[in-house]
Amino acid sequence: MKVSVILPCYNGASTVGEQLDALARQTYKGELEVVFVNNGSSDNSVEIAESYSDRLPGLRVVNAGAGPGKPIGHVSHSYTVGFGAVTGDVIFLCESDDIVEDNWLEILVPELEHHDFVAPSIDYVMLNDEDIRPLPENADQTPENGLPSQVGPLFLTYANCCAIGMTRACFEKVGMPSTAVHTAWDVDYCWRVQLAGMKLHFVPEAVVHYRVRNNARARINQAKTWGESHTYLLIRYGMPSMARYVAYCGWRLFRTTIYLGMGMASGKKNYAYWVWPLAFAIGQTKGIPILARAKMGAFKDMRIKVDRKSLLAG
Repeated sequence: MKVSVILPCYNGASTVGEQLDALARQTYKGELEVVFVNNGSSDNSVEIAESYSDRLPGLRVVNAGAGPGKPIGHVSHSYTVGFGAVTGDVIFLCESDDIVEDNWLEILVPELEHHDFVAPSIDYVMLNDEDIRPLPENADQTPENGLPSQVGPLFLTYANCCAIGMTRACFEKVGMPSTAVHTAWDVDYCWRVQLAGMKLHFVPEAVVHYRVRNNARARINQAKTWGESHTYLLIRYGMPSMARYVAYCGWRLFRTTIYLGMGMASGKKNYAYWVWPLAFAIGQTKGIPILARAKMGAFKDMRIKVDRKSLLAG
């Protein structure tokens, strides 16, 4: 069975070597193709990737950007380019700032003989200081907590797509990642897999070491972007009324401000950790004018009609 791995990268020179080392150490013995997708890097990420050609004979570099320092879109665009380039029977995704365990593929590839879509567990300990990594009870996709399902409007399970795998048949049935939902593409893709009649199979024995943003500015920017992208999921799968969404955003801002204050008072973590929910809520508030545009008829092409009763029955 030929395995393809898509590795997108934008200015990842400080970390991508660790991920490439991990891919070179994979204990899987079958044919391995690694498609390194460069989305406009202006550092030496491409040179680092090309230096692994002897250790990863199946490595190819493809371009997704408009030139150095000119990335196109979000990471979903890079994955779209990667999906168009891979030739394997099964397809895996990973990212330039994480590290997959050496047996990641050895564990997950056989699972795809019986399942359409597989997701490993996430370890937050190895790459992150204690004061910034999630509290155990709040950590998504760990062996203890399993796959999350707290995102609306569908509240289906989803996986962080930093190390997932799928059969080619699954990809061909679901299609390309959607760039229309911006950074929420992985939630959207997991939902589309399930709406197509397939299931997400969680394999906790396979592990990816996940790197969280490690300073307040980076975390605030990421959380705001993710919060705003959530608006596109609402537009795609079921829009609330404007009044309801505005009220929800106000409640979220109030609640997360209190959460920040209580968290700081506890002394358990630092500001960069506790500010995340508030920044996400600010991003959701930035989505109010986007939702208003949708109410006036914008974004019609991205909408998917979902039978909620069938989902509940399932």
